[in-house]
Amino acid sequence: MNKTLRKMKWHAIAGWSALLLAAGSLAACGQSGSGARGGQADQTKNGTDAAKTAQAEDYQGGAADLLIVDVNTGTTDEQFQKFFVEPLAAKHPEIHLTKSADSLDKLIAAGTFPDLVLVSNASLATVLEANIPEDLTPMIKKYKIDLGTFEPEVVRQTQKLGDQKAFYGMPFAMNYGAMIYNRNIFDKFGVPYPKDVMTYEEALELGKKLTRTDGGVNYIGIMPPDLRQMYWQYGVPVFNKSTGKAFLTSDKHVRVFSLLKQFYSVPGYMQDGKYSYSTDLFFKEQRMAMYPNWIAAFISFFRKAGTQDAFQWDLTAHPGYSDRPGFGKEVDYHMAVVNQSGKHKEAAYQVLLSLISQDVQTRLSRAGRLSVLNNPAIRSVYGADSDLFRGKNLQAIFKVSPSPLPEASKYDPKINALLIGEVVKNVMVGGTDINTALRNAEEKANKEIIEPQ
Repeated sequence: MNKTLRKMKWHAIAGWSALLLAAGSLAACGQSGSGARGGQADQTKNGTDAAKTAQAEDYQGGAADLLIVDVNTGTTDEQFQKFFVEPLAAKHPEIHLTKSADSLDKLIAAGTFPDLVLVSNASLATVLEANIPEDLTPMIKKYKIDLGTFEPEVVRQTQKLGDQKAFYGMPFAMNYGAMIYNRNIFDKFGVPYPKDVMTYEEALELGKKLTRTDGGVNYIGIMPPDLRQMYWQYGVPVFNKSTGKAFLTSDKHVRVFSLLKQFYSVPGYMQDGKYSYSTDLFFKEQRMAMYPNWIAAFISFFRKAGTQDAFQWDLTAHPGYSDRPGFGKEVDYHMAVVNQSGKHKEAAYQVLLSLISQDVQTRLSRAGRLSVLNNPAIRSVYGADSDLFRGKNLQAIFKVSPSPLPEASKYDPKINALLIGEVVKNVMVGGTDINTALRNAEEKANKEIIEPQ
Protein backbone atom coordinates (compact mmCIF):
# COMPACT_ATOMS: atom_id res chain seq x y z
CA MET A 1 0.00 0.00 0.00
CA ASN A 2 2.81 2.39 0.88
CA LYS A 3 4.52 1.83 -2.48
CA THR A 4 1.28 2.33 -4.37
CA LEU A 5 0.50 5.43 -2.40
CA ARG A 6 3.84 7.01 -3.23
CA LYS A 7 3.31 6.18 -6.89
CA MET A 8 -0.04 7.94 -6.89
CA LYS A 9 1.20 11.10 -5.22
CA TRP A 10 0.53 13.45 -8.11
CA HIS A 11 -0.40 17.07 -7.63
CA ALA A 12 -2.39 18.95 -10.21
CA ILE A 13 -1.44 22.15 -8.49
CA ALA A 14 1.96 21.21 -7.16
CA GLY A 15 3.44 24.68 -7.56
CA TRP A 16 1.47 26.51 -4.94
CA SER A 17 1.23 23.53 -2.59
CA ALA A 18 5.01 23.36 -2.45
CA LEU A 19 5.09 27.07 -1.77
CA LEU A 20 2.75 26.71 1.16
CA LEU A 21 4.70 23.83 2.61
CA ALA A 22 7.82 25.96 2.48
CA ALA A 23 6.23 29.15 3.68
CA GLY A 24 3.82 27.69 6.23
CA SER A 25 1.25 30.22 5.12
CA LEU A 26 -1.85 30.07 3.00
CA ALA A 27 -4.37 32.60 1.93
CA ALA A 28 -7.54 32.30 0.04
CA CYS A 29 -11.14 33.07 -0.17
CA GLY A 30 -14.24 31.91 -1.84
CA GLN A 31 -16.51 33.50 -4.28
CA SER A 32 -19.38 32.47 -6.35
CA GLY A 33 -20.45 31.05 -9.60
CA SER A 34 -20.75 32.81 -12.90
CA GLY A 35 -18.47 35.72 -12.23
CA ALA A 36 -20.96 38.26 -10.91
CA ARG A 37 -20.64 39.18 -7.27
CA GLY A 38 -24.31 40.02 -6.85
CA GLY A 39 -26.32 38.68 -3.93
CA GLN A 40 -23.45 38.33 -1.48
CA ALA A 41 -24.93 40.69 1.07
CA ASP A 42 -27.99 38.46 1.24
CA GLN A 43 -25.77 35.44 1.81
CA THR A 44 -23.92 36.88 4.78
CA LYS A 45 -26.61 35.93 7.24
CA ASN A 46 -27.01 32.52 5.62
CA GLY A 47 -23.31 31.78 5.98
CA THR A 48 -23.41 32.71 9.66
CA ASP A 49 -26.57 30.72 10.36
CA ALA A 50 -25.18 27.65 8.60
CA ALA A 51 -22.17 27.61 10.88
CA LYS A 52 -24.35 27.92 13.98
CA THR A 53 -26.76 25.24 12.78
CA ALA A 54 -23.85 22.89 12.19
CA GLN A 55 -22.93 23.18 15.85
CA ALA A 56 -26.46 22.75 17.16
CA GLU A 57 -26.51 19.01 17.78
CA ASP A 58 -24.91 17.84 21.01
CA TYR A 59 -21.92 15.56 20.79
CA GLN A 60 -22.48 12.11 22.31
CA GLY A 61 -19.26 10.37 21.29
CA GLY A 62 -17.41 10.59 24.59
CA ALA A 63 -13.68 11.05 25.15
CA ALA A 64 -11.51 10.58 22.09
CA ASP A 65 -7.88 11.01 21.03
CA LEU A 66 -7.63 11.85 17.34
CA LEU A 67 -4.52 11.66 15.17
CA ILE A 68 -4.36 14.17 12.31
CA VAL A 69 -1.84 14.19 9.46
CA ASP A 70 -1.23 17.06 7.07
CA VAL A 71 -0.42 15.98 3.52
CA ASN A 72 0.04 19.37 1.89
CA THR A 73 -2.10 22.14 3.38
CA GLY A 74 0.87 23.88 4.99
CA THR A 75 -0.79 23.92 8.41
CA THR A 76 1.95 24.79 10.90
CA ASP A 77 2.00 23.57 14.49
CA GLU A 78 1.07 27.07 15.62
CA GLN A 79 -1.89 27.20 13.22
CA PHE A 80 -2.95 23.72 14.30
CA GLN A 81 -3.20 24.90 17.90
CA LYS A 82 -4.98 28.13 17.00
CA PHE A 83 -7.49 26.86 14.45
CA PHE A 84 -7.97 23.21 15.42
CA VAL A 85 -7.10 22.49 19.04
CA GLU A 86 -8.16 25.62 20.90
CA PRO A 87 -11.62 26.19 19.32
CA LEU A 88 -12.51 22.51 19.69
CA ALA A 89 -11.30 22.32 23.30
CA ALA A 90 -13.59 25.24 24.19
CA LYS A 91 -16.61 23.21 23.09
CA HIS A 92 -15.47 19.61 23.61
CA PRO A 93 -12.59 19.34 26.10
CA GLU A 94 -13.00 15.56 26.04
CA ILE A 95 -11.72 15.44 22.44
CA HIS A 96 -7.93 15.64 22.15
CA LEU A 97 -6.12 16.32 18.88
CA THR A 98 -2.55 15.37 17.93
CA LYS A 99 -0.86 16.43 14.69
CA SER A 100 1.43 13.69 13.44
CA ALA A 101 5.05 14.52 12.79
CA ASP A 102 5.20 11.60 10.35
CA SER A 103 4.04 11.59 6.73
CA LEU A 104 0.94 9.74 5.58
CA ASP A 105 3.17 7.23 3.79
CA LYS A 106 5.06 6.44 6.98
CA LEU A 107 1.91 6.12 9.08
CA ILE A 108 0.34 3.72 6.60
CA ALA A 109 3.52 1.65 6.39
CA ALA A 110 3.46 1.34 10.17
CA GLY A 111 -0.21 0.37 10.17
CA THR A 112 -1.18 3.56 11.99
CA PHE A 113 -4.06 5.15 10.15
CA PRO A 114 -4.92 8.75 11.07
CA ASP A 115 -8.43 9.79 12.06
CA LEU A 116 -8.28 12.88 9.86
CA VAL A 117 -6.17 13.82 6.83
CA LEU A 118 -5.64 17.42 5.70
CA VAL A 119 -5.13 17.60 1.95
CA SER A 120 -5.59 19.88 -1.07
CA ASN A 121 -8.29 19.14 -3.60
CA ALA A 122 -5.55 18.51 -6.16
CA SER A 123 -4.06 15.72 -4.06
CA LEU A 124 -7.21 13.99 -2.86
CA ALA A 125 -6.36 11.09 -5.19
CA THR A 126 -3.43 10.31 -2.91
CA VAL A 127 -5.78 9.69 -0.02
CA LEU A 128 -8.38 7.92 -2.15
CA GLU A 129 -5.74 5.46 -3.33
CA ALA A 130 -5.14 4.58 0.31
CA ASN A 131 -8.88 3.90 0.70
CA ILE A 132 -9.15 6.41 3.54
CA PRO A 133 -11.90 8.97 2.78
CA GLU A 134 -15.39 8.55 4.13
CA ASP A 135 -18.33 9.93 2.20
CA LEU A 136 -19.49 12.87 4.32
CA THR A 137 -22.93 13.11 2.71
CA PRO A 138 -24.72 11.47 5.70
CA MET A 139 -22.79 13.69 8.11
CA ILE A 140 -23.73 16.80 6.11
CA LYS A 141 -27.41 15.82 6.26
CA LYS A 142 -27.27 14.90 9.94
CA TYR A 143 -25.79 18.24 10.99
CA LYS A 144 -27.80 20.22 8.44
CA ILE A 145 -24.74 21.81 6.88
CA ASP A 146 -25.82 24.17 4.12
CA LEU A 147 -23.34 23.70 1.28
CA GLY A 148 -25.02 26.63 -0.45
CA THR A 149 -23.16 28.95 1.91
CA PHE A 150 -19.77 27.70 0.66
CA GLU A 151 -17.84 28.96 -2.35
CA PRO A 152 -19.85 27.31 -5.17
CA GLU A 153 -16.86 26.16 -7.21
CA VAL A 154 -15.36 24.50 -4.13
CA VAL A 155 -18.54 22.49 -3.66
CA ARG A 156 -18.74 21.59 -7.36
CA GLN A 157 -15.11 20.47 -7.43
CA THR A 158 -15.53 18.32 -4.32
CA GLN A 159 -18.60 16.67 -5.84
CA LYS A 160 -16.66 16.15 -9.06
CA LEU A 161 -13.84 14.45 -7.14
CA GLY A 162 -16.44 12.07 -5.74
CA ASP A 163 -17.87 11.32 -9.22
CA GLN A 164 -21.06 13.12 -8.13
CA LYS A 165 -21.71 10.20 -5.76
CA ALA A 166 -19.75 11.15 -2.65
CA PHE A 167 -18.41 14.19 -0.76
CA TYR A 168 -14.99 13.01 0.38
CA GLY A 169 -13.73 15.95 2.42
CA MET A 170 -14.88 19.07 4.24
CA PRO A 171 -13.32 22.21 2.70
CA PHE A 172 -11.99 24.59 5.35
CA ALA A 173 -9.69 27.08 3.57
CA MET A 174 -8.90 28.04 0.01
CA ASN A 175 -6.54 30.02 -2.16
CA TYR A 176 -7.46 32.74 -4.62
CA GLY A 177 -5.81 34.16 -7.70
CA ALA A 178 -4.88 37.83 -7.87
CA MET A 179 -2.58 40.19 -9.71
CA ILE A 180 -0.21 42.48 -7.84
CA TYR A 181 1.17 45.57 -9.54
CA ASN A 182 3.86 48.16 -8.83
CA ARG A 183 2.21 51.59 -8.82
CA ASN A 184 5.57 53.34 -8.93
CA ILE A 185 6.40 51.86 -12.34
CA PHE A 186 3.02 52.88 -13.74
CA ASP A 187 3.51 56.40 -12.37
CA LYS A 188 7.07 56.60 -13.72
CA PHE A 189 5.96 55.94 -17.28
CA GLY A 190 2.59 57.70 -17.09
CA VAL A 191 0.55 54.56 -17.73
CA PRO A 192 -2.91 54.22 -16.11
CA TYR A 193 -3.21 51.57 -13.40
CA PRO A 194 -4.79 48.25 -14.40
CA LYS A 195 -8.56 47.85 -14.11
CA ASP A 196 -9.98 45.64 -11.36
CA VAL A 197 -10.94 42.99 -13.93
CA MET A 198 -8.98 42.41 -17.13
CA THR A 199 -8.58 39.80 -19.82
CA TYR A 200 -5.16 38.39 -20.65
CA GLU A 201 -5.23 40.43 -23.85
CA GLU A 202 -5.75 43.65 -21.88
CA ALA A 203 -2.99 42.75 -19.44
CA LEU A 204 -0.73 41.99 -22.41
CA GLU A 205 -1.30 45.44 -23.90
CA LEU A 206 -0.45 47.09 -20.58
CA GLY A 207 2.63 44.94 -20.31
CA LYS A 208 3.82 46.10 -23.72
CA LYS A 209 3.74 49.74 -22.57
CA LEU A 210 5.84 48.96 -19.52
CA THR A 211 8.43 46.59 -20.95
CA ARG A 212 11.30 48.95 -21.72
CA THR A 213 14.78 50.11 -20.76
CA ASP A 214 15.09 53.39 -18.90
CA GLY A 215 18.25 54.82 -17.38
CA GLY A 216 20.03 51.53 -17.98
CA VAL A 217 17.34 49.60 -16.08
CA ASN A 218 15.35 46.88 -17.87
CA TYR A 219 11.68 46.86 -16.87
CA ILE A 220 9.34 43.93 -17.52
CA GLY A 221 5.66 44.80 -17.88
CA ILE A 222 4.17 41.49 -16.77
CA MET A 223 5.27 37.95 -16.07
CA PRO A 224 2.53 35.60 -17.30
CA PRO A 225 1.66 32.31 -15.60
CA ASP A 226 3.41 29.24 -16.94
CA LEU A 227 1.73 27.12 -19.60
CA ARG A 228 0.61 24.51 -17.07
CA GLN A 229 -1.30 27.07 -15.03
CA MET A 230 -2.84 28.65 -18.12
CA TYR A 231 -4.13 25.24 -19.21
CA TRP A 232 -5.64 24.65 -15.78
CA GLN A 233 -7.37 28.02 -15.84
CA TYR A 234 -8.79 27.34 -19.30
CA GLY A 235 -9.95 23.88 -18.26
CA VAL A 236 -7.71 22.09 -20.76
CA PRO A 237 -6.51 18.58 -19.78
CA VAL A 238 -3.18 17.10 -20.86
CA PHE A 239 -4.30 13.46 -20.70
CA ASN A 240 -7.33 11.84 -22.33
CA LYS A 241 -8.71 9.14 -20.05
CA SER A 242 -10.93 7.68 -22.76
CA THR A 243 -7.96 6.96 -25.03
CA GLY A 244 -5.33 6.53 -22.33
CA LYS A 245 -3.02 8.88 -24.22
CA ALA A 246 -1.48 12.31 -23.79
CA PHE A 247 -3.69 15.06 -25.16
CA LEU A 248 -1.84 18.22 -26.23
CA THR A 249 -2.83 19.08 -29.81
CA SER A 250 -6.42 20.34 -29.71
CA ASP A 251 -7.37 23.82 -30.89
CA LYS A 252 -7.68 24.87 -27.23
CA HIS A 253 -4.16 23.71 -26.44
CA VAL A 254 -2.82 25.68 -29.39
CA ARG A 255 -4.87 28.75 -28.48
CA VAL A 256 -3.52 28.91 -24.93
CA PHE A 257 0.06 28.30 -26.08
CA SER A 258 -0.31 31.01 -28.73
CA LEU A 259 -1.54 33.48 -26.12
CA LEU A 260 1.42 32.71 -23.87
CA LYS A 261 3.79 33.22 -26.81
CA GLN A 262 2.44 36.74 -27.28
CA PHE A 263 3.67 37.66 -23.79
CA TYR A 264 7.12 36.25 -24.49
CA SER A 265 7.22 38.03 -27.86
CA VAL A 266 6.90 41.55 -26.42
CA PRO A 267 10.08 43.41 -27.46
CA GLY A 268 12.42 43.56 -24.50
CA TYR A 269 10.79 40.71 -22.57
CA MET A 270 13.25 38.02 -23.65
CA GLN A 271 16.88 38.94 -23.08
CA ASP A 272 19.74 36.63 -24.09
CA GLY A 273 17.33 33.72 -24.39
CA LYS A 274 15.89 34.25 -20.91
CA TYR A 275 12.14 33.76 -21.01
CA SER A 276 11.34 33.24 -17.31
CA TYR A 277 12.11 35.48 -14.37
CA SER A 278 12.48 35.12 -10.63
CA THR A 279 9.82 36.64 -8.40
CA ASP A 280 12.65 38.79 -7.02
CA LEU A 281 12.18 40.95 -10.09
CA PHE A 282 8.90 42.20 -8.62
CA PHE A 283 9.29 41.88 -4.87
CA LYS A 284 12.98 42.68 -4.43
CA GLU A 285 14.36 44.48 -7.48
CA GLN A 286 11.08 46.29 -8.29
CA ARG A 287 11.62 46.00 -12.04
CA MET A 288 8.40 44.16 -12.88
CA ALA A 289 5.12 46.05 -13.18
CA MET A 290 2.52 43.25 -12.90
CA TYR A 291 2.61 39.71 -11.54
CA PRO A 292 -0.39 37.32 -11.43
CA ASN A 293 -0.25 34.47 -8.91
CA TRP A 294 -1.90 33.27 -5.68
CA ILE A 295 -2.72 35.81 -2.99
CA ALA A 296 -0.93 33.42 -0.60
CA ALA A 297 2.21 33.64 -2.69
CA PHE A 298 2.33 37.41 -2.27
CA ILE A 299 2.32 37.01 1.52
CA SER A 300 5.24 34.60 1.33
CA PHE A 301 7.25 36.61 -1.19
CA PHE A 302 6.90 39.85 0.75
CA ARG A 303 7.85 38.05 3.94
CA LYS A 304 10.99 36.75 2.24
CA ALA A 305 11.95 40.05 0.57
CA GLY A 306 10.92 42.35 3.43
CA THR A 307 9.92 45.05 0.94
CA GLN A 308 6.19 45.46 1.56
CA ASP A 309 6.73 49.13 2.50
CA ALA A 310 9.58 49.81 0.07
CA PHE A 311 7.33 50.77 -2.85
CA GLN A 312 3.69 51.47 -3.67
CA TRP A 313 1.72 48.44 -4.82
CA ASP A 314 -1.87 47.28 -5.11
CA LEU A 315 -4.07 44.43 -6.30
CA THR A 316 -6.51 43.54 -9.06
CA ALA A 317 -8.36 40.37 -9.98
CA HIS A 318 -6.35 37.66 -11.72
CA PRO A 319 -6.52 38.08 -15.52
CA GLY A 320 -8.89 35.79 -17.39
CA TYR A 321 -9.74 34.59 -20.88
CA SER A 322 -11.85 36.80 -23.12
CA ASP A 323 -14.15 33.89 -24.00
CA ARG A 324 -14.60 32.95 -20.33
CA PRO A 325 -15.56 36.25 -18.70
CA GLY A 326 -15.89 36.37 -14.93
CA PHE A 327 -13.43 33.57 -14.21
CA GLY A 328 -9.94 33.94 -12.78
CA LYS A 329 -7.30 31.50 -11.59
CA GLU A 330 -8.23 27.85 -11.09
CA VAL A 331 -9.98 26.69 -7.95
CA ASP A 332 -7.69 25.49 -5.17
CA TYR A 333 -8.62 24.67 -1.60
CA HIS A 334 -7.87 22.55 1.45
CA MET A 335 -10.10 19.94 3.02
CA ALA A 336 -10.26 17.71 6.06
CA VAL A 337 -10.87 14.04 5.23
CA VAL A 338 -12.36 11.61 7.76
CA ASN A 339 -10.96 8.07 7.85
CA GLN A 340 -13.82 5.72 7.06
CA SER A 341 -12.22 3.10 9.33
CA GLY A 342 -11.64 5.45 12.23
CA LYS A 343 -12.87 4.48 15.71
CA HIS A 344 -13.93 7.99 16.67
CA LYS A 345 -15.78 9.32 13.65
CA GLU A 346 -18.34 11.28 15.67
CA ALA A 347 -15.47 13.11 17.34
CA ALA A 348 -13.88 13.69 13.93
CA TYR A 349 -17.14 15.25 12.74
CA GLN A 350 -16.91 17.76 15.58
CA VAL A 351 -13.51 18.83 14.27
CA LEU A 352 -15.07 19.51 10.87
CA LEU A 353 -17.98 21.41 12.39
CA SER A 354 -15.58 23.53 14.39
CA LEU A 355 -13.48 24.29 11.30
CA ILE A 356 -16.44 25.61 9.29
CA SER A 357 -17.93 27.61 12.14
CA GLN A 358 -18.11 31.35 11.75
CA ASP A 359 -15.68 31.80 14.63
CA VAL A 360 -12.91 29.64 13.19
CA GLN A 361 -13.47 30.80 9.61
CA THR A 362 -13.09 34.37 10.86
CA ARG A 363 -9.89 33.46 12.70
CA LEU A 364 -8.53 31.83 9.56
CA SER A 365 -9.42 34.86 7.47
CA ARG A 366 -7.82 37.30 9.88
CA ALA A 367 -4.64 35.23 9.89
CA GLY A 368 -4.38 35.16 6.09
CA ARG A 369 -6.09 31.89 5.18
CA LEU A 370 -9.15 32.70 3.14
CA SER A 371 -12.49 31.30 4.17
CA VAL A 372 -14.41 28.74 2.13
CA LEU A 373 -17.66 30.36 3.27
CA ASN A 374 -19.18 32.77 0.79
CA ASN A 375 -19.50 35.37 3.54
CA PRO A 376 -18.45 38.99 2.84
CA ALA A 377 -18.23 39.78 6.56
CA ILE A 378 -15.58 37.10 7.04
CA ARG A 379 -13.81 38.03 3.83
CA SER A 380 -13.65 41.69 4.86
CA VAL A 381 -11.29 40.90 7.76
CA TYR A 382 -8.88 38.92 5.60
CA GLY A 383 -5.30 39.49 6.71
CA ALA A 384 -6.38 41.83 9.52
CA ASP A 385 -3.82 40.33 11.90
CA SER A 386 -1.06 41.92 9.81
CA ASP A 387 -0.66 45.24 8.00
CA LEU A 388 0.15 43.74 4.62
CA PHE A 389 -3.20 44.38 2.93
CA ARG A 390 -4.23 47.46 4.87
CA GLY A 391 -5.43 50.11 2.42
CA LYS A 392 -5.10 47.76 -0.55
CA ASN A 393 -7.78 47.02 -3.12
CA LEU A 394 -8.22 43.50 -1.78
CA GLN A 395 -11.91 43.18 -2.65
CA ALA A 396 -11.06 43.54 -6.36
CA ILE A 397 -9.71 39.99 -6.45
CA PHE A 398 -13.16 38.62 -5.65
CA LYS A 399 -14.79 40.22 -8.69
CA VAL A 400 -14.04 37.03 -10.61
CA SER A 401 -14.75 33.42 -9.66
CA PRO A 402 -12.30 30.51 -9.48
CA SER A 403 -12.10 28.60 -12.76
CA PRO A 404 -13.19 24.94 -12.77
CA LEU A 405 -10.30 22.52 -13.15
CA PRO A 406 -9.94 20.08 -16.04
CA GLU A 407 -10.00 16.38 -15.31
CA ALA A 408 -6.63 15.35 -13.90
CA SER A 409 -4.57 12.17 -14.08
CA LYS A 410 -1.53 10.70 -12.37
CA TYR A 411 0.49 11.42 -15.52
CA ASP A 412 -0.14 15.17 -15.37
CA PRO A 413 2.94 16.24 -13.36
CA LYS A 414 5.41 14.66 -15.79
CA ILE A 415 3.52 15.83 -18.87
CA ASN A 416 3.31 19.35 -17.47
CA ALA A 417 7.02 19.32 -16.64
CA LEU A 418 7.70 18.42 -20.26
CA LEU A 419 5.51 21.29 -21.45
CA ILE A 420 6.80 24.09 -19.26
CA GLY A 421 10.39 22.99 -19.71
CA GLU A 422 11.40 21.54 -23.02
CA VAL A 423 8.39 22.50 -25.14
CA VAL A 424 8.13 26.14 -24.09
CA LYS A 425 11.86 26.61 -24.53
CA ASN A 426 11.77 25.03 -28.01
CA VAL A 427 9.06 27.44 -29.11
CA MET A 428 10.15 30.64 -27.36
CA VAL A 429 13.92 30.32 -27.77
CA GLY A 430 14.36 27.76 -30.55
CA GLY A 431 11.60 29.08 -32.80
CA THR A 432 9.80 25.76 -33.24
CA ASP A 433 6.27 26.01 -34.63
CA ILE A 434 3.66 25.60 -31.85
CA ASN A 435 1.72 22.83 -33.60
CA THR A 436 4.92 20.92 -34.30
CA ALA A 437 6.18 21.36 -30.74
CA LEU A 438 2.91 20.13 -29.22
CA ARG A 439 2.69 17.17 -31.60
CA ASN A 440 6.26 16.16 -30.75
CA ALA A 441 5.54 16.56 -27.04
CA GLU A 442 2.42 14.42 -27.30
CA GLU A 443 4.38 11.64 -28.98
CA LYS A 444 7.19 11.88 -26.45
CA ALA A 445 4.77 11.83 -23.52
CA ASN A 446 3.10 8.69 -24.81
CA LYS A 447 6.41 6.89 -25.37
CA GLU A 448 8.37 7.99 -22.32
CA ILE A 449 5.73 8.77 -19.66
CA ILE A 450 2.60 6.76 -20.29
CA GLU A 451 3.64 3.54 -22.07
CA PRO A 452 6.38 2.58 -19.54
CA GLN A 453 3.80 2.56 -16.71
